[in-house]
Amino acid sequence: MGVVVLGIVFIISMVAVFAFLLVPMALRGGRRQRALPLLYFVAVGLGYILVEIAFIQRFVLFLGHPTYALTVVIFLLLLASGTGSLLSRRWLPDTTQGWIPLVLLIVAIVLYTGVLPRLLWSLIGLPFVVKLAVSAVVLVPLGFAMGMPFPTGLRSFAHTSVPDLPASGLGEPANREGNAVEWAWAMNAARASSGRCWRWWSPFTLA
Repeated sequence: MGVVVLGIVFIISMVAVFAFLLVPMALRGGRRQRALPLLYFVAVGLGYILVEIAFIQRFVLFLGHPTYALTVVIFLLLLASGTGSLLSRRWLPDTTQGWIPLVLLIVAIVLYTGVLPRLLWSLIGLPFVVKLAVSAVVLVPLGFAMGMPFPTGLRSFAHTSVPDLPASGLGEPANREGNAVEWAWAMNAARASSGRCWRWWSPFTLA
């Protein structure tokens, strides 16, 4: 019954995204917004969810239970991603350097694909506390890099979406409808609404 409920929530989320995001963007913002930059934020969020789900499934056997895998993987990735997002402005002051963490992620994921299954299988007999430490060593560097593309992309998008509009007293563009940053947040939130269902669904149906 829980799996059925998640499926229903997924369908409702997709209908809501279409009705309250895609249709208004097509009617009101389609002339101003560029589709390709907005798709970048969807791709970043979707990639995050796919990597997260893959690691949850991989760690189910290593940690011994889907609940442990969900808790440990999500906690470590979100904590590391938040730290990466916080430091992204300092480490990547130039938004044109946003490709660096993406390349590092591709290399790390390819490396993990070949090495991680054998590593986890060889360490499966360790005590649970040691397994938690191993999980942190594996997931924290990856999560740190995964937290950088979104805020770096937002900074780049904010500088290019409304270059000729005067700023308000709050430092925001006077014409709120012309600022594409809100659409970028909305597109990422739309990905999150559906991806969250898959995040909780997949470990129990595909593990």
